Amino acid sequence: MRTLPKSIASWVELGLIAVVVSACANAANPLATTTEFDSLVPGWESKFTLDWNVEPSKDGTSRLYGRVSSHYGQHASPFRVLGMAVDSSGKVIGQRIEWVPGGVPGFTQVYFEIGHLAGAASYRVTVWDYTFIEAQGTLQ
Repeated sequence: MRTLPKSIASWVELGLIAVVVSACANAANPLATTTEFDSLVPGWESKFTLDWNVEPSKDGTSRLYGRVSSHYGQHASPFRVLGMAVDSSGKVIGQRIEWVPGGVPGFTQVYFEIGHLAGAASYRVTVWDYTFIEAQGTLQ
């Protein structure tokens, strides 16, 4: 019978730890705060630049459009960009990932568009991810 109280105490301790961890995890909503993780490929800035503009849409959302310029000699495909709507306090209030059709050939510029972003005080666009095609049928 002595093991029963010890077992119950262990379960109570485990339950308290779970409650504390859960409370800490929910204290800050990751979608409502500015994130450091705005790309899956750190260092993309050394290979690509983005020039973009914002235009309001008729449905009340915003459209980001522009060009990706490659400063690297290999074709990057698939290629995705991330658009973020940011409020006046710097919090991300909306985000959307879009494909760049056909990828980005080396040393060229291609058009991209990110539609249906929430109206916001400002916007940010980053390269979300890409894969280099080194040779026919080989991915890096």
